[in-house]
Amino acid sequence: MKPNSVRAGLCLVLIVVTIHHAFAGGTTGILKGKITDIRSGESLPLVNVLILGSGRGAVTNDKGEYQVVGITPGSYAVRVSLLGYQILEAKKVMINADETTVMNFKLASTEIEMEGVTVEGTRPLVDVTKTAGDQTYSKEKIESLPNVKGYEDVLALQAGVVKFGSKFFLRGGRANETQILVDGVPVNDVGGVTGTAGTSTANEQLQQIYSGSATGSALSVSANAIQSVSVSSSGLDAEFGNAQSGVVNITTKGGGDDYDGSVHYRTDEIASSGFNSHYYAGDIGGPEPITRYLLPALGVEVPGKLAFFMSSTFDQSDGPYHFNTSQFYSPLKRKIRFTGLFGDILNNLGFTYSDRQNNTYSFNTKISYVVGESDQFFFRYSADASSTHPLSAGYNWRDFSDSTASTVRMKTQNMLSWTHILGTNALLKAYVSRQEREATSSVGGLSPDLYSIVTELSALDPNGNGFNDLGTGQSWSTSNEVIWNSKVDYSAQVHEYHFLKAGAEYYYEHVQSTAISFPLNARRDTSQRGAYPGYGYARWVSNNMPSRGALYVQDNIELTGINVHVGLRYDFYYLGDQVFSSDFVSRWEAATREKADWADSLRNRSFWSQFIRGKISPRLSIGYPISSRTVFYFNYAHFLQYPDRNQYYQDPISDKKIDGNYVGNPALRPMKTVQYEAGFDQLLFEDLSLGIRGYYKDTFDDITTQPVIGSPYDISKFVNLDYASARGFEVIISKQERDHIQGSLGYTFQLAKGRTSDPLAAAASPELNGLPREVRLDFDQQHTLNLFVSYRVGPREEYTVFGLPFNYWGVSLTWTYGSGFPYTPYNRGRTLQDVYLKNTGNGPYTSDVGVSVHKGFRLMEKLSLVFTLDITNLLNRSNVDINGGGFNNATGAPYIFGDYDPNDPKDVYAWNSFDARVSPYTFSPPRQILLGMKINWE
Repeated sequence: MKPNSVRAGLCLVLIVVTIHHAFAGGTTGILKGKITDIRSGESLPLVNVLILGSGRGAVTNDKGEYQVVGITPGSYAVRVSLLGYQILEAKKVMINADETTVMNFKLASTEIEMEGVTVEGTRPLVDVTKTAGDQTYSKEKIESLPNVKGYEDVLALQAGVVKFGSKFFLRGGRANETQILVDGVPVNDVGGVTGTAGTSTANEQLQQIYSGSATGSALSVSANAIQSVSVSSSGLDAEFGNAQSGVVNITTKGGGDDYDGSVHYRTDEIASSGFNSHYYAGDIGGPEPITRYLLPALGVEVPGKLAFFMSSTFDQSDGPYHFNTSQFYSPLKRKIRFTGLFGDILNNLGFTYSDRQNNTYSFNTKISYVVGESDQFFFRYSADASSTHPLSAGYNWRDFSDSTASTVRMKTQNMLSWTHILGTNALLKAYVSRQEREATSSVGGLSPDLYSIVTELSALDPNGNGFNDLGTGQSWSTSNEVIWNSKVDYSAQVHEYHFLKAGAEYYYEHVQSTAISFPLNARRDTSQRGAYPGYGYARWVSNNMPSRGALYVQDNIELTGINVHVGLRYDFYYLGDQVFSSDFVSRWEAATREKADWADSLRNRSFWSQFIRGKISPRLSIGYPISSRTVFYFNYAHFLQYPDRNQYYQDPISDKKIDGNYVGNPALRPMKTVQYEAGFDQLLFEDLSLGIRGYYKDTFDDITTQPVIGSPYDISKFVNLDYASARGFEVIISKQERDHIQGSLGYTFQLAKGRTSDPLAAAASPELNGLPREVRLDFDQQHTLNLFVSYRVGPREEYTVFGLPFNYWGVSLTWTYGSGFPYTPYNRGRTLQDVYLKNTGNGPYTSDVGVSVHKGFRLMEKLSLVFTLDITNLLNRSNVDINGGGFNNATGAPYIFGDYDPNDPKDVYAWNSFDARVSPYTFSPPRQILLGMKINWE
C-alpha cells in the first residue's frame, strides 16, 4: 500500500474523532434503573448512585431514573443514598461487556425501621429492553464446565451452534462466518488455505478444515482469563461487521483492589484414559505493587489506580488416537517463541518442551490505569503458541510419525485502549491493536533444503496394508499475517429517548505465505519469489497489503412501551497495489487464459476510489415489552463479509503437470447475508425464564471454485456463485442460581441448505460443480439439545449432609444431543443421479454427557485447596463422525469387515487393509477421566 493511502485511512479515523461520532462496543457495560419510595412508590430525584471500586456514579433525574456508562465488566457493590432515607447497598451486581444491566431500587425513609439495608444484586433473567436474542456465560458457569479450557467449550453448549468435526457453525452459516472478539477487538485469521486443490487433495483439505488441522483460527483465550462469553447471532448493532452468522465476544479478566490468584493442574494419567493429557494453569491479579505500595512508602504519590491481571496455561496431549512409535522414537524438542511487547520477556525464559501430538501454550496480561473519574486506560497482551501433529492429518503415515508434517503456530496481540467519560451519559473511546500470526508446516521441523530427494520411494507401501513404510511427506508451507486495527467511538444519551452511537474503524493487513510441493524434486520451479526461492516442484507465493474499514451510526430509541434500534454501516475494502502489478496480471492471464477484466474495471486504484465503492448494511431491531416479565422482539439486518485473502490472491501457476490447481480472483465481491428474527422472552418465576425465537436468513455471493473453461491446465478459480439459506427456531429455558442450583436447556431446530458447504467442496466433487439446486449442507444438524445443570455450595456457606457440616463443593453436568449429519447415499457411480441424492441420507445421532465435580478445603482465611474430577463422554458412547473417513454411504453406518468398497464393487474391506481404510477418527473420542488439584488465593 502506498504511504499516502495509509495516511488517507488514518485521516479518515481522525476526522471521526474530531466530529465525535463513534461508539465503543464490546469492552464496557451500562448500569441503569429507577429509584422510588418504598411506601408511596413515587420517583425519587437527586439520589446518589455509586458503583464502589469503579469511581463511577450518577444522580437520578426528576423521574428517579439514573444511568452510568463506561463501566468495566465485573462484579460490583452499588450504594444508593439520599438525605432522609436509609442507605441501601446491593452486592454482586454483574456488569457484562456491551450489555445494559437494569437495577431498580426502593428506598425506605429513616422513620421506617428495617432489619437490613444490604441486598444481593441479581440481574433479571429477562431484560425487557432487549431487541434481539443473545446468550451469555459468566466466569462462574464457565468454571463449572467439564474439562473446560477455552471459549470453544462454551460455544458447544449454545443454542443454534453446531459442532462439526472441531469447527463451530452458527445458525447454518459456514465456520468462518462468525467473528471472534476479545475485549471488543477482532482476532480472526484472515489468510485462508494455500496450496493445490485437486479432487483428492481437496477432499483431504476439507477433512482437515473440519477437523481444525489445516488452518489457524482465532486467537485462543484460556478459561482462567475469561470474565464472560457472549454469543450474538442476530440483531447486531451497526458497529459489528465482517460477520455473516454472528459475533462471539470474549471479555477478559482484570485486576481488582485485592490480590487473588490460582494454580491448577489436571491429568488423565492417573485414571489411565490414554490421552496422555497434562494441563497446567495459573493466574494472579490485583493492584500494581510498585505504584500502590512501594513508591508511596518512599513519599512518591502516583495519581490514579494501576492494576494488573496475568494468566498462563500449558496443555499437552496425544489425543485419543496416537501414531505408532517404536522404542527408538525421539520427540522433537521445541522452544516457545513470541513477538510483541512481552514477547522478548517470555522468550528469554527459555521454556522448552518435548513435542506431543497436541501442545498449546497461552499467556494473557491486562494492565488497567484509572485516572480520576474521567479517564481509563488499559493495555492487553495476549499470546498463544501451538504445535500440532494430529494423526488425522497424516493417517497413512501412522507407523512413521516423523515422516509426516506437523504445524507450529504463533499468535500475539497487543492492544491499547483509552476511554474518556463525559459526565454520566457519554463517553469517548479509542484503541489501536496489532495482531500477528505465524504458521509453519514441515516434516520433522526441517527447512525445504533439508528434505529428502524425491524418488519413486518417497511414499511406498510394499506390504499393501495401506500404510506407508518408506519415504516422507513432501510439502512445506509458511505464512505470516500482521493486522493493524484502530477504532474510535463516541456514545451519548443525546435526548431523553435517544441514545446515539456511531464510529469508525480501520484495518491495515500484511499477508504473506509460501507453500512448496516436493522441495527437492529434480524438476524445480525457478521462481525467486517467497521463502526458499528455487526449491519445489511447485510454489505458491503471496505477499499482499490490503486494507479495509467501516463507518457506522446507530440510534437506540427508548419510548414508553417500545424500543427501536436503527443503524447503518458502511464497509469498504482496498485490494492493495500488488495484484495490479504487470507480473501478477500476466501470470493470472496465462494461467486462466482469460482477460484480467478486473484490472481494467478497477483501473483507478487509489484508496479513495475504493472507499466510494463500499457497501451499505442497514440494521433494524424492535423490542416490545408488554410487562415487566415479558418482551417481544423482531430484527432485520444485512451483513457483509469479505472473502479469505487467499481467495483474492492465490498465486496463479501455469503448469500442465500440476493437478487441480486453483487461482485467486481479485474481482470477488463481499458475501452478503439478509437475516430476520422474531422471538419473545418470558419470566416464568423469579429464577426461571423461557425464550423462543425463530430466524430465517439468505446468503448470497458465497465463494466456491469453478473450472476455467478453455484453459489447457487443470485449474479453477474462486468465484461468487454459491447461495445458501437457513431457517429454524430455538427454545431456551434458563434457571438463575438460587438455592445452589443453576442451569439451562436449549433446543434448536434448523434447516441449512445451499449449493456447496465450503469453497473447496466443488473441487472435491467436480461432478457436482454448478449444482442447480439447494441441498442440505454437510453441517446441517437439524435437531440439537444442550443441557447444563450445576449444584454448588460456597466455601463460607453453612451446609450439612446427614447432619454433618459439608460445604465448598459442587457438581455439574452437561449433555449434548444432535441428530445425524447428512450424507450422499451410494449410487453405483451414476453421476447424474448423485445431483438429486446429494446429502439426502441421515447419519447416526450423537450424544455426549460430561460431569465435573469439585471439593474444596480452606487452609487459611484466603487460601484454599480444591480437588477436581472431570469426565468427558461419561457413557463412553461411540459417536460416529461422518468426517472421519470411515463412513459407508452404502449402509449408512461405519464400515465393517466384508463391506464392499463403493469405488470398486469387486473389492471388500478385508482384514489386512481395514485399519488403513477406516480411520479411528470415524468415531469421536472415548471417555476421558481427569483428576486435578487447584490452589486458590483470594
